[in-house]
Amino acid sequence: MENISVHIIDMPCKVDGMTVLNDDDSYSVFLNAKASHEQLLKTYAHELKHIEGNDFYCGETVQAIEMRTH
Repeated sequence: MENISVHIIDMPCKVDGMTVLNDDDSYSVFLNAKASHEQLLKTYAHELKHIEGNDFYCGETVQAIEMRTH
C-alpha cells in the first residue's frame, strides 16, 4: 500500500479514528491523540482493513461497512 498519510489529532473521545479518500486517490488516516499506544495500533490496523477492502468504492453505508468489518 502506498499513498497513506497518518495524522494523530485531537478527536472526540468516542472516535478512535477515521480514514478519508482524498481527491488524488491517496488516503489520510486520522487517529485520536487521546488514545493509548495500543489503541492507536489497533485503530490503524482497523483503518487499513477499510483501505485494503476497497470500502471507499463499495457503495455501502458507513454503518453497513462497520458492521461487516467488526
